[in-house]
Amino acid sequence: MSDYDSSSRKQLLGLTAYLTAAARAYESQREDRLFDDPWAASLAGPEGVERFASTEDQGGSIIVRTRYFDEWLQQITYKEGLRQIVLPAAGLDTRPFRLNWPPATRFFELDQAPILSYKEAVLQALQAQPHCERILVSTDLAQPDWTSALLEAGFDPSTPSAWLIEGLLAYLPLEQSQQLLSAISQIAAENSWLAFNAVHSAMLSSPLTRPRIERLARAGSPWIGPIDDPVGLLEALGWETSFVSSAHKGYEYGRAVFPFIGLEELSPETERLYHMLVTAKRKGPPSALADH
Repeated sequence: MSDYDSSSRKQLLGLTAYLTAAARAYESQREDRLFDDPWAASLAGPEGVERFASTEDQGGSIIVRTRYFDEWLQQITYKEGLRQIVLPAAGLDTRPFRLNWPPATRFFELDQAPILSYKEAVLQALQAQPHCERILVSTDLAQPDWTSALLEAGFDPSTPSAWLIEGLLAYLPLEQSQQLLSAISQIAAENSWLAFNAVHSAMLSSPLTRPRIERLARAGSPWIGPIDDPVGLLEALGWETSFVSSAHKGYEYGRAVFPFIGLEELSPETERLYHMLVTAKRKGPPSALADH
């Protein structure tokens, strides 16, 4: 761990990775926790834990999406037989370690080499052992050849796969998100699954959410990539899509999500102020619309 001091970690990972790990550590301490991530606090480090303690929402959206995507991944692996899982921008995620997986599950974690190296140093120091085959792929998703790195690592494009893009797309321009989703669509076989969280443009302009949006911008992590129509976007790429708001799932799980409004106030309009938890199944090749 001596190769990664606090300033190095901050440069490599950024505030959002710290806070995400710290939120998972916070939830793991609860008796009624929605998941257990025993490595999250070490990955977040003291700085991440301290920063998280000062946030106004106590990580509700992170906690809810973590549980939701946990359930989704477990369902499509155990019930639908998928054995290839891909996490673009894996960051400090520990699902290969903290969840049980069916035999022969292969888990591909994609991220830049320094981030993967930092995470490996922490997990090895803690003697963490994955519950599946875990394959690290050092690559930059902003470069067009990232899919080649995944294929070279052993990903089989002829076999259905599961893709989870968590906590990334809001920080990308819409065009870059479209490029990423298009690239996935080109190598994901029929009956593959895809999931991600996205924000609506209403969230970026509402007075109810402005304090959080401004805090993220001041921290150097602005949300710049709303996706107002994930169903239409993915339909053009050959996916059958649905989504649910983090507020709706938050009430189901018993976790409040910022902005805090009552269940009776939820409507199609107010739910735009929360993350959309999107899941989609690959039904066919991209349409001609995907090329425009």
